[in-house]
Amino acid sequence: MFTTPIKVPVASKTNKDETNKIIVCAAIFTVLLGTFVSASLELAQLVVAVAGAAVYLIFYKRVKPTPREKKVVSDAYAKVPQAKPQRAHAPGRRPQKQPAVQKIDLRQDSKMPVCAPSFKSNQLDEQIHELLPQITPSSEAERVAEELALCAKRAIQQLFPEVDVVGFASGDIVRGTAFGVAVPEVDIVASASPQVLIEHLQDRLSKGGLSMARLDARKLQKSAIRACTDQLVSVGGFKFRRSAFRGQEPKVTLMAPPALGISGKAIPVDFSVNSVTPLYNAALLTECGHIDARAKALILLVKRWAKDRGVCHAAKGHLAPYAWTVLTVYFMQVGIAGYPLLPALQGFKQLSGLSSYCSSASDRVKGDKNWQPPPASSAAAQMSVGDLFREFFRFYSYELNWRKEAASVRLGKRGPAGLDLPLHIVLREDKGSEVGPSIEDPFEPKRNLGMSITTLGLSRMYEELRRADGLLQENASLSSVLEPWMPPERASGSDADSRDGSSSRSTEASSQQAD
Repeated sequence: MFTTPIKVPVASKTNKDETNKIIVCAAIFTVLLGTFVSASLELAQLVVAVAGAAVYLIFYKRVKPTPREKKVVSDAYAKVPQAKPQRAHAPGRRPQKQPAVQKIDLRQDSKMPVCAPSFKSNQLDEQIHELLPQITPSSEAERVAEELALCAKRAIQQLFPEVDVVGFASGDIVRGTAFGVAVPEVDIVASASPQVLIEHLQDRLSKGGLSMARLDARKLQKSAIRACTDQLVSVGGFKFRRSAFRGQEPKVTLMAPPALGISGKAIPVDFSVNSVTPLYNAALLTECGHIDARAKALILLVKRWAKDRGVCHAAKGHLAPYAWTVLTVYFMQVGIAGYPLLPALQGFKQLSGLSSYCSSASDRVKGDKNWQPPPASSAAAQMSVGDLFREFFRFYSYELNWRKEAASVRLGKRGPAGLDLPLHIVLREDKGSEVGPSIEDPFEPKRNLGMSITTLGLSRMYEELRRADGLLQENASLSSVLEPWMPPERASGSDADSRDGSSSRSTEASSQQAD
């Protein structure tokens, strides 16, 4: 009797279980074969065959694969796509972030359709008068913002007892659209001194591996936002939507559900810690309304246009709503030749003290004396909000040159950017460069509000400004100007966005996490 050796494939460590199964099957096969031929063999021969199979099994488990066999298995395993392992980093040191890749928004199904507004009148000025009450912050909106801030304060006080929380309403809160989620109309700001934040975040910071020696104001601010967000979600009843920590002022977007009992609809809010932008924005809007009611109306109208056309989401590489507010105020100062409709910041009695560049009483008085509103009989004084709306797009589409000029509400006159204002250079895909908008924050002159814009954002801004200018020059309706922008179709050509004949836009495409 002769035997033929059985070749069993060598398994790698990752296939150990499968190898064991093969070995067991081989042993069972040997036993069955011995039983089958037992009729023609003596008992002693059968015992020897079974014992030989057992010895072979024990011996096989101890045999290690040869280097050549290892190479064959490794080559086969290498052909399988594997997840790229993350690079190890030293304890206590955060891994280096890879440069963000700018993605183009694609149209997707939207749970919250956005439709162009409809109007009873056919005249632009009358349509604007119809729209303004709908987008102006109402007493009800302010009430909701205050109650949301109070609700947030109760949750955060368990972590920071000394915290102060304020809510700002900058528009219509209960619109309930995808654009409202992407760019909320409510800001909740928690304020506390750095010493208080450090005192209550020491355990959290040490667990995260961040030493106090490496802690700066921005990292402290982000850590405070994360800690407060945990409280707002776990205790306050808010729902997390997304975070945006790459901007000049980090923040998170939360949803206040109807279960809080504040509103019958879910209210999106932007939450931040020690942020000053919401205060600046609210102060500018209020003071402009006191000086010239047309200025406040134009600010609200421009911000509504920027939101509906998708060019005011800073996390997606566009200008923030506050930047559009500053651009509108600057236009009112210099956009109408010979007739400044608003003074320089020194002439804003309630605001000049917020800026370190014009905090003295003499500067405020000087500003008031240097500026006079245009005579009631002048063409500038008689311009309607619709006329100013047209001129706004003409001015920023064809007249202002960002290579040579900067928008400075503080100075209230046209000129180049100051030496303290950082210049923003936008790099194009063809390896060329372009000068981005230089928009000086009137309350922090060293801060350029145009730093958030990207190549795609700059292209979209010019495209939308010229589109609006062309429509208004052709006396198109306000519905056409405010027609909601939609990202291009997907490669698959999905047509799900035009269901029921209504325009819609993806909530995800407009409000993707930007952290």
